[in-house]
Amino acid sequence: MRRDYYAVLGIASTADVREIRQAYRRLARRYSPDVNFWDAEAQAVFQEISEAYRVLSDTGARSMYDRYGHLLSDREAVGAGRRGDDLHLAVSLSLVDAARGVTLPVELSRFSPCGACGGGGCEECRGRGVRLVTESASIPVPAGVDTGAEIRVAGQGHAGPFAGPRGDLIVSTRVEDHPFFVRKGDNLHCEVPITLAEAILGARIQVPALDGDAVLVVPPGTQSGQSFRLRGRGVPHVFGAGAGDLYVTARVEIPKGLDARTQEMVRELGRVLASDPRADLRRHGGGAA
Repeated sequence: MRRDYYAVLGIASTADVREIRQAYRRLARRYSPDVNFWDAEAQAVFQEISEAYRVLSDTGARSMYDRYGHLLSDREAVGAGRRGDDLHLAVSLSLVDAARGVTLPVELSRFSPCGACGGGGCEECRGRGVRLVTESASIPVPAGVDTGAEIRVAGQGHAGPFAGPRGDLIVSTRVEDHPFFVRKGDNLHCEVPITLAEAILGARIQVPALDGDAVLVVPPGTQSGQSFRLRGRGVPHVFGAGAGDLYVTARVEIPKGLDARTQEMVRELGRVLASDPRADLRRHGGGAA
């Protein structure tokens, strides 16, 4: 059973236009799809609030509603051919799909023209000319979107009553975490292990990138924790050409479980490469001369 419009907005039947507007704004902030991406119940309440406000904020429609209530058809209350409401939808994307761009198949629960009456209004659609149905659709997601992006697909929202045009579909995106890459804006960050020999002598190594492997030149004497930038191997810019960068942090792997012979080789290497990496620390100690 449809609720009384005054009860929906939580106002008295004597409320003036200002009170109606204030009540609507208060409830809209609470139940708006913009802050309730994943709450289908909140979205249904928001639609009910919007419907009540459309009628009660219109002097003529409110007068008719006060006389006839819900016995009055929506055609008489809000006018034939009104544009349908926008439909809000939240989707999750992998980092790879977000970076490359993808066409997402989705199922939409939306008002569409009633097939029984062709939008003219009948008992099956409660006289509105539209019925709530689940339909398949495809959403084009451009390359480079991030969490919180909004994509507007024109003409894919709710159908308006009595053959009114459709509203728009507004898609909010959430990009899932990646097991290897960390995204910061359009830049990507990752950590790659290298051997002790590669750190000392330098090397050319392959590292993963979203668009295929990349070659990283590790210079001789690379320290663990040192970062390198690969230009243009990050996430494409949504607006404009180009892409962000890929930052690779080297992590030197120290071998474990060495046998006696290998340990002696390391000691000999230490004697050959004799240095004192902690010399500068002594000046900070209390026993410094």
